[in-house]
Amino acid sequence: MADHSPTSEKDLDAVADELYGVLPDEFIGARDAAVAEARERGDRELAKAIGRLRRPTKAAWLANLLARHRAAQLDGLLGLAAGLADAQRTLDGAALRQLSGKRHQLVAAMAREAGRLAQEAGDPAAESVLRELQGILDAALARPEIAEQVRSGRLTRTLSYTGFGPETDPDAVPAPPPRPAREEPAAEEPGPARDTRDTEADERARRERLRAERDRRAEALAAAEDEESQARSTQDDADAAREDAVDARDEARNRVAELTAELEAARERERTTAAAARDAETAAKSAARAVGVAASRTARARARLEEIEAEL
Repeated sequence: MADHSPTSEKDLDAVADELYGVLPDEFIGARDAAVAEARERGDRELAKAIGRLRRPTKAAWLANLLARHRAAQLDGLLGLAAGLADAQRTLDGAALRQLSGKRHQLVAAMAREAGRLAQEAGDPAAESVLRELQGILDAALARPEIAEQVRSGRLTRTLSYTGFGPETDPDAVPAPPPRPAREEPAAEEPGPARDTRDTEADERARRERLRAERDRRAEALAAAEDEESQARSTQDDADAAREDAVDARDEARNRVAELTAELEAARERERTTAAAARDAETAAKSAARAVGVAASRTARARARLEEIEAEL
């Protein structure tokens, strides 16, 4: 029966915290050692749970370093998400440009800091990996669920986000950019006035284009999320099948080891009894020869006695 006690859950959390703090190249060895230790204690459920922990990519490991050692700075960066979402929903171009610039600066700074942490840990990160980390941080700013994964310090995958933030409000109107003060232009010859209805039609057309683009991106996002969900489901099934196969293999190996030990013991008994049988055969032959010699002596002694008795 599976053990879901609080103690087991605490043990898994402790093991996970330790594993996601080691270097990526050391993860598999450390995880296998933790699985073996749990099995030795007889906690098969904990061993299976530990075995399901996935090794982080190099970029995910860098994100975990930030969550562990630069949590305050990371929270400061992810705090921009609310402002970006508001600016995106209201189509406030000025605020969006300002926040986007700040985001790019902070993301780049956090990536550089992660590179320094990796250098101190003894596993320097290449520029390509730092760019992947920036993609993870951008995804965390766009998706709250990804932000929580990053904050956990147990991220395993290299994530990216190719969208443009939250969906916009279909009734939102772009906030006009601030206009710098300027002198009134010189009077010009009056020209034909633009019909207000044309301006309104242009605005409606522009908003229709925005809505259509939003719908297209929403459909693309939904399709991508469905594909990811199916891929994750397939991966979970494959992981479960792998765990069952590993357990069956380990049981078979243990049985082979037991049978091999029994066979070796039987062979040792065979060698011992064979030696004892040879010694007994030799002893029996020697005893038979002794009996023959004694019988000959008895016959000769009897003959001499009979010879004397005949003379008497």
